[in-house]
Amino acid sequence: MSRVVRIVLALLAVALSACSSSTMTRLAYANAALAYSNMASAIAWTVDDYVDMTDTQEAWVKERAARAMDWHRVEELPRARKVLEAMLAKSAGAFSAEDLAGLQSEVRAFLLRAMGHLVPDMAEFLTTTDVEQLARIEKKMAQDNQDFVKESSRGTVEERRKRRVQRFVAHLEAWTGPLDDAQLEIVKAAYRDTPDFTPDMLGERRYRQGEVLALVRARTPRAEMETQLKRLFVDMESWRRTEYREAVRARDAKMQEAVAAISATLTPRQRASVRSRIEGLIRDIDKVTSAS
Repeated sequence: MSRVVRIVLALLAVALSACSSSTMTRLAYANAALAYSNMASAIAWTVDDYVDMTDTQEAWVKERAARAMDWHRVEELPRARKVLEAMLAKSAGAFSAEDLAGLQSEVRAFLLRAMGHLVPDMAEFLTTTDVEQLARIEKKMAQDNQDFVKESSRGTVEERRKRRVQRFVAHLEAWTGPLDDAQLEIVKAAYRDTPDFTPDMLGERRYRQGEVLALVRARTPRAEMETQLKRLFVDMESWRRTEYREAVRARDAKMQEAVAAISATLTPRQRASVRSRIEGLIRDIDKVTSAS
C-alpha cells in the first residue's frame, strides 16, 4: 500500500481490493463497521459487473464471499486491532518515519494475506466462465484502462501533481482535521520531486489483465491457474521492474518522512482527532467481531 494515511481503510476493507470504489471508500471513512458488513455484497456486485454471472455463479460467489469475510473477521481483524492499539499507544506524541514504515509494512502484509486467501476461489471461479463472459471481462477491463488513462492524463503536469497532493491531504485530514499552511507545505514539498507513476501503474495493470485473460482463454487447469494468479497478485515483487520497485520505495520513504514531520507539529485538537479516529476504528472492529 503506497499511502500511509489509508492504513485503517486497508485493514478493514482489505477483503477484496477490487471493491475499493469511491463509494466504498467514503463509506469506510464514515462508518467502517457498516462498510465491512457490506463488503461481501460489494464483492458479488463487483464480480457481476465484470462477468454478468449466471444464477449458479452468483450463488457460489456470495457463499464464497461470505466465507472469506468470516475468515477475515476471525483471523485478520484481531491482528488489525493490535496494530490500531499500537498506533493509539503512540498517538500522544509524534510518529517517526520508522513507525510509519512499520505500519505500511503491516498493511502490505494484510493485503497480501487477503489476496492469497482469495486466490483459490478466484482460480475456481475463472474456470467456470464461458466465451461470452470472457468477452465481457475483456471489454470491461479495456474500458477501465481507458477511464484510468483519461483521468490520469487530464490537465497539465502541474495540475496532475496538485490533484495527487489534494488526494493525499484529503486522506490525511480524515485523521487530523484541517491542516494549517505550514503542514500543507510539508506535503507539497514532498510531492515536488516525486515522479508520476501513472505509466508504470498502467503497465502493471495491463500486464496482469493480459495474463489473466490468457489463462482463461487457454482453459488453464485450476491448480495451474491458482499458481499463476498467486504470482500475479501476491508475489508481485517477483516480476515488477527493479527500477519501478526502487522508485516506489524511495517515494514511500519520502512520504513517511513527510507524515512524520507533520505528526510532530499536530495541535492538541489535531492530535485528539487522530486519537478519536483510532478509538472509533477499534470500536468498529469490536462491533464487527462481537456480531459474528
